[in-house]
Amino acid sequence: MAIIVISSSGTHGDHLPYIALGVALQQRGHCVRMAVRKSMHDYVIGAGLEAVDCGAELSEELAREKASDWDEWQMPQISSVAHFESTKARFQTEFPIVFRTLVEICVDADLFICGLQRHLFGAMLAQKFQLPWLAASVTPFFQCSEQNTQETQAIRKLFIPTLNEISAQLGIKQALNWLEYEKNEWALLGSSSHFAQTISRFAHYRQTGFWFYQAPSWSTWQPDETLRQFVEGSDKPLYLTFSSIPVVDPQKLLMVHVRAAEKLGRRLIVQRGCANFNESLLSDNCDAHNVKFVDFMPQDWLLTRTAVILHHGGIGTIARALHHDCPMVIEPLGNDQFFNAQRVLSLGIGAAMHPHKITVDGLARVLETKVLTEETRYKTQLLGEKIRAEKGLVNACQFIESIHERH
Repeated sequence: MAIIVISSSGTHGDHLPYIALGVALQQRGHCVRMAVRKSMHDYVIGAGLEAVDCGAELSEELAREKASDWDEWQMPQISSVAHFESTKARFQTEFPIVFRTLVEICVDADLFICGLQRHLFGAMLAQKFQLPWLAASVTPFFQCSEQNTQETQAIRKLFIPTLNEISAQLGIKQALNWLEYEKNEWALLGSSSHFAQTISRFAHYRQTGFWFYQAPSWSTWQPDETLRQFVEGSDKPLYLTFSSIPVVDPQKLLMVHVRAAEKLGRRLIVQRGCANFNESLLSDNCDAHNVKFVDFMPQDWLLTRTAVILHHGGIGTIARALHHDCPMVIEPLGNDQFFNAQRVLSLGIGAAMHPHKITVDGLARVLETKVLTEETRYKTQLLGEKIRAEKGLVNACQFIESIHERH
């Protein structure tokens, strides 16, 4: 048995695959600690794992207050110089706290598994304490895109002096190579090679297949009768969700989808999510009976009964949609979502649209001619079969165990 610490950061969708990995490792007899932000602890504890507070909080309220920060189509609210100084100050404040927390958590650990934004700490812990660490990612954009590699290197160069300063402050005597710190012989990519393949620079990443999170309660979950009747009506409904991503103008975005669904004679189910889509945003002259709002729920039940999912392009949502043969429309706002939208187009499993230029007629036309078609459904089913055949968590656990055995 190994003592394994897993640390991740980001939105809910970034954390959940790592919780799934923690559960899979614990089921194989290992002791697992999850070092995550406070608001993820209910998910961790609910999965039967140990939760340790690590990292700055990210609440829905805070995200909504700064919705424009999540939207790369928007003009920056501050200058590039001000943004650099703000990021530098955040590093100087947060990094020492996270590092010291991880030192305490990992004191008796056999292995430290770091999510993407924690790789830096894995390299630092290895340098100072010779702690074995594994670089993990569940976001293929960062290992499958040449463009991202160039941009990342340019940004890192700007922060080298700050990182050296922080490193020295924390007692790390030998300076790290901040341009290559994530280079580690032990690396896992928790996504499917059928969706995107690693570039040569990241060929050392073992690509396992997606890591699907399943809450214990999901196995017995049943919808209430009102939801069941709404979803299981005549034609399958459309499904709108931006998950944990806020939007600048939720009413405008919602009503475009409501009107497009009306135009196609389809019902629309809407997840409130961090965008806070809700009944009060509906126009008076729309048919509210054909729109159903839901909170966080097991998507597995819903996606098998959905004609199309319309979303921001998060990889977790894409993976689960593909697992259930559900075509999609991607409306990307930032980060890896643009890359994911390109992959969806290339694979022929859906469409992509500009979230600020989308119109009722345009969305209805794209849905009817490009997504709600036999060809798109067929391609989605073929890809879904390949993804269901992968055993992402099993493959990841076997690789992790092989590391522990060799070390």
